[in-house]
Amino acid sequence: LELTTLVNAFILANLASLIIIGCKFVMGHQVLLFEGIGALVGFAGALICTSAPADSDDSGAPSDGHLAMLGNIIAFLASVSTAMYLTLAKKLRPKVDIFLFMFILFTISSTSLFVYMKFAGQPVEMSFHPNVGLFGWMNPELDRLPLELYSAIVCNVVGTAGYIAIMKYFDPVVVSMVMLMEPIVASFMGAAVGVSSLPGWITWAGDAVVVLGSAMVISSG
Repeated sequence: LELTTLVNAFILANLASLIIIGCKFVMGHQVLLFEGIGALVGFAGALICTSAPADSDDSGAPSDGHLAMLGNIIAFLASVSTAMYLTLAKKLRPKVDIFLFMFILFTISSTSLFVYMKFAGQPVEMSFHPNVGLFGWMNPELDRLPLELYSAIVCNVVGTAGYIAIMKYFDPVVVSMVMLMEPIVASFMGAAVGVSSLPGWITWAGDAVVVLGSAMVISSG
């Protein structure tokens, strides 16, 4: 977000469903009518959501055009990576136990993140320090261990593991469309705990279009 705007990041980072369908078409695989139309409808809904007025001004991209372009490329590569991740997960899921899959996934991601933090010069140490320690999350404080347990159980077991589990039964494009509805759920959760307000009518309209597109993709299979 330091290199591009929130709107650009949201749009370019949520193209996984279109990339998957595009690759299927190029490779000569069958693309169902409702599958293709539903992906376009869902992405149109995401575009509508980004047109809603925000609480803070996020309209200005970085003044350096090269940095802005770099940010957009990184956001688009996030979509490409998501499409590749979902496609590979679909192929591996029937052959690999869900526990082993999640163990390998989080081992690789946590190790990669640690290496990046070290090379980026970010403060990190092998200690129980609540702010910079690798094991700081184990501190029995309200904003450390309880939050980590919530993230592990709700976000990872129900969320990430849930996506991987259904890969055994659904096409990657279906999962990528469902992922577009995460901001909708997040807005309700934020309003429920009092950290944000409910969105305006533009966002509601965009959310409805996203749900419609997702329903079309799911019903196509």
